[in-house]
Amino acid sequence: MSLKNIPDWSQPLHIGGGEIFLAYEEPRRAYALPLELGVAPEPGGAPALSLELIRMIGGNHEPQVFGLLAVRFSGQYALSERQQELFAEHPGIKLEPLAPRGGFVRFQAAGVLDIPEELFAPRPLIWSGAGSLTLSAQLGQTATMMLHDALVNGMVTVTALAEVEAWGLASRFPAHAEFNPSELAALLNASISDGRITQTELASQLANHMQNGSISVTGVTTDTERTAAANACAERLLGRFARLSPAVDPSLGASYMIEMETMPDGKVTWDLSDKTLVPRAMVLSANPLETAKQAAAHGFTLTRDAPVIQFSTGLHLLSLYPNLPSRKIGVLMMGVEIRVPPFLPDRPQTVTGSALFRENEMVKTIPIRLSANEPVAYDYQTFAFISAGEGTQRLTGPVLHHQGLLLTLPPDSFPVQFVRVEATQLLLEAATLKIHCTGLRNDKTWNAVGTLDQTTTSLAFAVPRDVTGGTLAMEAAARNGGRRRSIGPLALEDCWLDLSSFPTAGPAIIIISCNFDDAAGLVAIECAPEDRLDNPEATGLIRLTPANPSREWRWLVLNPLNDGFCWRWFRLPGEPSAPWSPPIDPGAGSFTIKSSARMEGVQ
Repeated sequence: MSLKNIPDWSQPLHIGGGEIFLAYEEPRRAYALPLELGVAPEPGGAPALSLELIRMIGGNHEPQVFGLLAVRFSGQYALSERQQELFAEHPGIKLEPLAPRGGFVRFQAAGVLDIPEELFAPRPLIWSGAGSLTLSAQLGQTATMMLHDALVNGMVTVTALAEVEAWGLASRFPAHAEFNPSELAALLNASISDGRITQTELASQLANHMQNGSISVTGVTTDTERTAAANACAERLLGRFARLSPAVDPSLGASYMIEMETMPDGKVTWDLSDKTLVPRAMVLSANPLETAKQAAAHGFTLTRDAPVIQFSTGLHLLSLYPNLPSRKIGVLMMGVEIRVPPFLPDRPQTVTGSALFRENEMVKTIPIRLSANEPVAYDYQTFAFISAGEGTQRLTGPVLHHQGLLLTLPPDSFPVQFVRVEATQLLLEAATLKIHCTGLRNDKTWNAVGTLDQTTTSLAFAVPRDVTGGTLAMEAAARNGGRRRSIGPLALEDCWLDLSSFPTAGPAIIIISCNFDDAAGLVAIECAPEDRLDNPEATGLIRLTPANPSREWRWLVLNPLNDGFCWRWFRLPGEPSAPWSPPIDPGAGSFTIKSSARMEGVQ
């Protein structure tokens, strides 16, 4: 496996209020971790947040109310601002987002609010592709009604905190660490009350164990070197023997649960200069209810009352989350079938149920009736109808088993591979994207086409699993009718698109030369990006002489659909400014002017 272009945790830059990491063996590329989590948009502009109220009535029971909450989060990176700060210090580096791949989220509130404990409980964030993480939860009556009041009446004092992780290349230090993992586990277990620890705490403990000899380290002679070795060792220990776990106090940092039982007995030697993939955890704030308040002000409804359910003994309501973008290309219909085998002797018959997944539905419910003391456990199988030649074809996924009322469907449960493509609002304000998904199926060309714009910011291609040689290609057309830019073909995998995704975005360079065809001893011109002609900070002054007739000019392309530059003759203060030239394509790599043209002001 090639590690080129992987984020390198050993090469951090602190720019724009957050960490940026250089790519391994790619000095002109860097990755930005998100600064916070926001609610992803749905087609039409509504946030991907919904609360469905379920009411059960009947019999001698009090009416029961519970809610089904679904939120799809995406990282907020402030890429444009951070890219400009990065360009000022490192003009040759292009910045890209690094999306977290999973974690946990919990609500939090000011102490004066009476918030149900249920909302404080950490809940999993499931990777849903293309830079998104999904929260799905079934809530009791008190928590449901509080959130309903918040969504309807605009209470926004409840925020959220997420602990998430991304993967990259471990920090490296020229040393070897020798230790017995089982003995180290016993030492750590004695100092960690519940098995959870932050990376900073773990590194501190490992440094102590290196100092007292519990971990033998070669190549370390100073406290500074010991700290660096301990950090490198802690990253590898977490990557091999731990998993992200909700922290008791996330304000102190994200924590990991070390699975002590997996740490084997016997001496091992770790080369701390080895290149190894390890996780990096972070704590991010989120404010989904503020997003909901703004959406409500624009007329969006985020709550829904499901049909009332008549209560009866043994009735259970299964909550199913397909965890997919609303817009699906290449599939006509899809859903899931539920089968509960007989539970003898109380229930001799098989119980079945089904649900169809329609666009803009984040959750579905299936009522099933079981015997009074029966656990909720069932088999499920997804299905999909796709176009095949002049007809349709029904595909089925594997039969899987699940226990519990809440089911978030994993991607591999579907009979098709969902390839998600998502674009940021900033990109779609500048361009409309046409995405082509192609491959071979049964020795014939298979293809699907989708479009992303300001109303549809994400989609998923439903690709049959027997398609081979699949690729994605994108074409961006400027919304002002101007240029077009292309990406691809790319491998058939989830794709998160931003202005930075295009090859021409980021640092640009051109050689400007002057043909001195008269007696001039000096010419001076001003250059500026075509989309920032009125920004003095983006304008550069180029001086050329017969002895030095060529110079480099560097600028930052923020919008790849306006990636050119303009130039004009320099004028002294008090003189009228010369007109800017038409935009010049930087693709040629060089540009030449004539000194004699300055007399006529010719561009």
